[in-house]
Order: sequence, then C-alpha cells, then structure tokens
Amino acid sequence: MKGIFVTGTDTDVGKTVLSALLMAGAGPSTVYWKPVQTGLDDDAGDTLTVRRLARLSDERVLDEGPRFGPPVSPHHAAALAGQPISMATLVSIAARHDGPTRRFVVEGAGGLLVPLGPGLLTCDLVRALGLPVLVAASTRLGTINHTLLTLRHLATLGLPTLGVVLLGRPDASALTALAEHAPGVVLAQVPWLDPLDAETVADWGRQLLQVPELQEVLS
Repeated sequence: MKGIFVTGTDTDVGKTVLSALLMAGAGPSTVYWKPVQTGLDDDAGDTLTVRRLARLSDERVLDEGPRFGPPVSPHHAAALAGQPISMATLVSIAARHDGPTRRFVVEGAGGLLVPLGPGLLTCDLVRALGLPVLVAASTRLGTINHTLLTLRHLATLGLPTLGVVLLGRPDASALTALAEHAPGVVLAQVPWLDPLDAETVADWGRQLLQVPELQEVLS
C-alpha cells in the first residue's frame, strides 16, 4: 500500500482541508479514504467535504468503513452503536482496493492516540496500513507542544514520518520553535483559505505537490 496517512495534532486543525489539497494536486490513481467517521448527526462528514473541495469523481473516493452519528470519539461511538471497530476489517478494505498504481490519502480521526476500541489506537491503524505519516498542525496557540509531542510519539513508535504542514495564520513562534527542536520537519505552510472553494484548493494543491517529499509518495 502506497500513499500518505494524514494525522492531526488535535481535532479541527485542518486535516480534511489538507487531505483535499493533496487529492486536488495528486494524479488520477490517488484515492481518498476516511476509514472511521463520527459526527454524521451534525454534518455530512469529511468524505463529502473532500469530494466537493477536490472535485473528485466516484472512482477517487473510497467511502467504506465504520460510520457513526454522534460527534464523539470513535471508540465511544462504536460502543454506543454496538458495532466494534475491527482492525482486520479496515485492513481488508484497504487491501481490496489496492493495486500496483494505486495511491491513497488516508485521513485519520483526530490524532495518533485517538482510541478506536479496547486496546486499539489510531497509531495501530497507521502501523497496520504501513503508510508514512503527514502531520497537520494548526498555528493556533498550543501548536508547538502538540506538534512536538506528536512527532516524538511517531519517533518512539518507529513510524515513518514525512513531516508537518502548518495550517492557519503564519506564526513565527511556531516556526522558530519547530526549526530548533525538529529541524526540517515543516514541509509547507498553508494559510486559512478564503474563499475555501474548489478553485483555491486546486491552486494550493498544485503548490503542495511540488514539495519533493509529497510528490515522491503520491506519484
């Protein structure tokens, strides 16, 4: 399996927008997949958002896996529904849609330590899929600590990491701190897109796929 696993330093940091940018810039053999989705009681979900923003055809969207209504952690949503999340099922979905030219942009739920079930965390899914990780980090206050913690945990687990994309208003304190404590980790900076529409996403997607580390895994 080839591609990228997009994780976040927290919730609402821009993972879905980053996934849309990657999909908009990647070639036609790249497929978007959100393995586990909660919160469908409140909105249509990240899959529909990425499909709309990146103008994806049905063939470039894999909409399979556990889907839950309540806007809560996946492990709790699964318990409420009486439908445990199975790692074997998720891996089987990926394998069924894989192929020699296939590339995936997989968007996780929240961050690395979001629980999917008893003894099962999002980082376990990352390991099972075998994809390198791209970290989405908002430039809001607190991002330095959250980003360094995420990077340290990835290193502790021995999971391959491409780097970090910062999303939001440019913040010098975040850049200088990450440059000192995790040199070379910031691959790109993307401002909050206004307007957040397909044209803007396409433009930034093309720019993002010029980053060598991202171009290599999605080409």
